[in-house]
Amino acid sequence: MHIRDFLVWAVLGSASLGATACSSFTSYVEAPETAALGRVVIYRNGIAYYERKAKVEDGKVTLTVPQDKVDDFLKSLTIEDAVTRKPLPVAYPTAGANNDGKVDMTIQVNDPEVRHVVLTYITESPAWKPSYRVVVDNQDKVKLQGWAVVDNTSGETWKKVQIGVGSSSALSFRFDLRSVKTVWRETLKADERFAVAPPTGGSTYKEREDGKVVLASLDDSVLPAPAIEAQQYDTQPMASSRPESTGRASRPAPMPTAASRDQIDRERKKADVARNQVKDLAKKLNAGISDVVLEAYAKGPADEVGNASEDKAHWLRNELIKEGVAPARIKVEKHADAGQSGVKIVQAATPTTSQDDTGEPVGESHFQSASPITVERGTSAMIAVLDDGAEGDIVYLYDAESERGNARFAFRAVRFVNPTGFTLETGPMTVYGEGRFIGEGLTEPIPPRATAVVPFALDRQVIIDRENDSRDRISKLVTLQRGVLRTEVQHERTTRIKLTSILRDDTRVFLRHSVRKGWQLTKSPDIHEKMGEAHLFEVHLKAGETKTVEIVESTPLQRTLDLRSPDAIELVRFYLQSKDADTRFAEPMKKLLSIHTEMADIGQTIDLERTKMQEYRARMTELQEQILTLKGVPNSGQLMTHLQTKLREMSDGVQKGTIAVVNLEQKLMLARIRFQDGVSELRLDTPAQTAAPSMK
Repeated sequence: MHIRDFLVWAVLGSASLGATACSSFTSYVEAPETAALGRVVIYRNGIAYYERKAKVEDGKVTLTVPQDKVDDFLKSLTIEDAVTRKPLPVAYPTAGANNDGKVDMTIQVNDPEVRHVVLTYITESPAWKPSYRVVVDNQDKVKLQGWAVVDNTSGETWKKVQIGVGSSSALSFRFDLRSVKTVWRETLKADERFAVAPPTGGSTYKEREDGKVVLASLDDSVLPAPAIEAQQYDTQPMASSRPESTGRASRPAPMPTAASRDQIDRERKKADVARNQVKDLAKKLNAGISDVVLEAYAKGPADEVGNASEDKAHWLRNELIKEGVAPARIKVEKHADAGQSGVKIVQAATPTTSQDDTGEPVGESHFQSASPITVERGTSAMIAVLDDGAEGDIVYLYDAESERGNARFAFRAVRFVNPTGFTLETGPMTVYGEGRFIGEGLTEPIPPRATAVVPFALDRQVIIDRENDSRDRISKLVTLQRGVLRTEVQHERTTRIKLTSILRDDTRVFLRHSVRKGWQLTKSPDIHEKMGEAHLFEVHLKAGETKTVEIVESTPLQRTLDLRSPDAIELVRFYLQSKDADTRFAEPMKKLLSIHTEMADIGQTIDLERTKMQEYRARMTELQEQILTLKGVPNSGQLMTHLQTKLREMSDGVQKGTIAVVNLEQKLMLARIRFQDGVSELRLDTPAQTAAPSMK
């Protein structure tokens, strides 16, 4: 089918409209036949603007207003001389109404020269509904048509009226102007009183000084100690041995720990329980609760005890961020000498800005019918308000974030520029191409001259594979005590999107990706636009092409690291490669890492020796069985001698291996002590130090 290129309007008679609106037909502003209705503008917020031109008879014009609409009428009424445009007064009964529940409003015109007046006012009305049509051609152009559906429930026929529609940005409210307001005044007397009673006494009270709203309170007994939870058991392997691969099967040496197995287990159990509470809190925060402050309380001064409470607060913040809470919505405050210890989750003083305030400005819209039309009482009209060409074409939109999005396939979408100077309101959009219907979409408000991308079909021609990972990178060292390093890290979150086109033609795909408040985009495709709070990244795909893009965002976190843990070693290795590494820490730590590498090499050698010993023992078992079998076999002397010689060689190998392992373990023990001692001696408040001397 083809859409015709000229404007039309249609009046849709509706039995259901008549049935539902019949109760309101008697509740409208009635005017005499001499006060013709000239213009009606319907808004999206439940009001309509009326403009009439009335003939003055006997020096007055009378309108009848339903009692429940008097306030709206008075609040908005303007009366002007049709020629001079000077305002005129209006008179109405002070109280009460006619027997039929209506109030007569009489406009007094004392000047006999005034023959006609212009009246304007607003009153309640059903909101208009927008509907759009887009016709796509093959030359980067689209035909955009807009329709407004208006419902006439006013109780009177709009006869040859200029009808317009306005945006929802216009505000409206009720205000009582008709009621008589009297002000109470105190009666004063001149009597002199010689006996004066004292004022009445009462009990005193104190307000809460902080006025804070506490959402949750967690004491030290339920929050894990990050420095202990991050440790590994003494029997667990260390992190990787060398920065470069040696090509051998590696078994790093055990890492010395500052805590016992029981302590580590206890803190890990706390972490598991606390994470369940974190998930519940994150759901509430993501549902719209205002920003929060994590208040870390310490019984003592801001020393190790105070730092431990702050570490727990930062652990809690990091876990909330992992659950999707925007980093900018969570702050940490430290309170020393508080007489208590733990973390309170407090609602921030300034609530989060509402969604309506954070959205993109949509401006105003105002469209008007090209010519006067008639809309009968109790019917609806579908009025063409827009018919224009626009820049636009067919693209693909990958949206896995929206409620009706899709994580596996990209949507087929129409991308176009709003050609008008007004906002296009939210409404359904029907898309036509090549003379046929190809899909439907729903658009959010489109500001003037802005670009919109509206998905309308899911044809599964662009396939998406998506994976996410994250890592931390040390950016600043804060404190270092007894091997516990408090750092500021950049927490990086990487999204890899692989796009595969099975189309026969080249196409463009727009990737929708929201960057939450507090995150910063550090790597992405170069070309991008914004859709609300989300970024739209443009990717060009050739026919049958597969392409992978990376989107990286980061946010600062504070982490507590135990330098004996594998994670800390890897983070430190990466940090020391930076030219901005703190020299007070870098020089001694590099020497400690060489000891760490030495330990890993020793552990790897021990692994190799033990593997050989296992092979020797297995071979010895085979040889013993073979020798036992040959004892009853005649003429086996030469073979028996050979087997016995091999058995002695295997036994010597086991003995040598055992001695070697013992020596290596002693060497490993010494290296571990050197490493542990060096880690404990590291400081940031002194000049660069050297690690403990080598003991070989």
